Amino acid sequence: MKSLRELEELLVPVADEELPQLLEHFQAELCAYLRAAASLLYTEDPLQQGFFQYEVGSGLAHAPTPSRFSKGEGFLGEAVKEKTILTERLPSQVLGNPGASALIEAPEVSVIAVPLIYQDRVEGLWCIASEQDLSATLSQEEWQDFLYRWAAYLQSIRTRRYIQALLEQTQIQNQELITREEELRQNLEELAVTQEEMKRAQQLLSKQSKRQNFIIDLFTLMATARMSNFRSLSRIFLAQIHQYFRAEYTAAFVREEDGWRLLSQWIGKKAHLQLPPKWMPNASILEGLEKNRYPACYSDADLGFSTGDYYWLLMPYYIVSGLYGMILMAFPEPYPIETEGHKEFLQIPIAYFTAYDRYQEESKAALQTLELIARVSQARIQKEAVETPIENLPWLSEIPLVQREAYLSAFREALKQQSGLWIPPENISNKELIFFTEKAFYRLKWA
Repeated sequence: MKSLRELEELLVPVADEELPQLLEHFQAELCAYLRAAASLLYTEDPLQQGFFQYEVGSGLAHAPTPSRFSKGEGFLGEAVKEKTILTERLPSQVLGNPGASALIEAPEVSVIAVPLIYQDRVEGLWCIASEQDLSATLSQEEWQDFLYRWAAYLQSIRTRRYIQALLEQTQIQNQELITREEELRQNLEELAVTQEEMKRAQQLLSKQSKRQNFIIDLFTLMATARMSNFRSLSRIFLAQIHQYFRAEYTAAFVREEDGWRLLSQWIGKKAHLQLPPKWMPNASILEGLEKNRYPACYSDADLGFSTGDYYWLLMPYYIVSGLYGMILMAFPEPYPIETEGHKEFLQIPIAYFTAYDRYQEESKAALQTLELIARVSQARIQKEAVETPIENLPWLSEIPLVQREAYLSAFREALKQQSGLWIPPENISNKELIFFTEKAFYRLKWA
């Protein structure tokens, strides 16, 4: 008969496909060692904390019930919640009741639920069916050490499965991004075909042809937008429509729960205005845009601006749930929308906000990867709003005074390049990196 030490040596790292066979053999050896009728193992779901699922067993008369339970649910869930060994004496006629596992068919057995705890976290639940009460044996110091090392082994399995699951999710998200980019490419090709047909069929409509070429250029420009260059391309986009329409000012706003947030702006040389970072337009204006699905022109007073005697052309962008974004342009006089048509005005915000959505998805995927790196490598994440002057970043206190100016200078240069990720030079600081989005800085710091 193997000793506890020999049993522990069975827990060796193996490939995922070999793991069930190893754990099943391990359960059989435990049954033999304890002279128990049956043994089975539940492990925590790697993506749903607090839920445990049947992993493997030995000596079972039929499939276990339940095959899955949550923390605090029934006899098994209570053992996980209390983090202590629990025992129930069950007659054969109640075996298979959802309150416990259907382990074996015997006149009467003791079912012992043993939580496997590593660093105060329950990594698995071990259930033993025996005609004797083994709780006293399992409480011995040598058994407690054995159970702790078993839990550490399960923790490594859960971590590996968790990383694998996240990688699969990331691959799915990347595939979705590729699909969306392909759809955009197809849309651009359809627009190009439409443009060529218009040129052949409407030679006299030169202004319309110029407008269509301009919109295609906007789509082409924003099709190259990525997380690293979206801010600079956003300003270029607004500058181009500013110049094309000879506007005084252009801006892009996106709808959020607490109002409309200013994403980017371009101010002409003659303009003396600055819009607030948050804007709360009149409800009637929003209702009109939702209902009519057309661009509209409003005065300063209509929109609640106090910028001067300007008139604002609003070009809305819609998603399935309704109005999502707007491109605003300021003019000294009302813009004659009715003489220009509506289709072209609606295509301009489509070019911008489809690129913005792609930028948001890429930022989200990058942030999830960053959080995964921090979790696996035990790094500390600090978050700070981008509005915070970099001279006031709270972690600057960790940088020695003699190196602080060099640190800030290098960080400013990274912000200008808009790479989205910055690693300080080793001679200034080490064991940290900074990831930045349109809303926040995220700093990973290792001890």
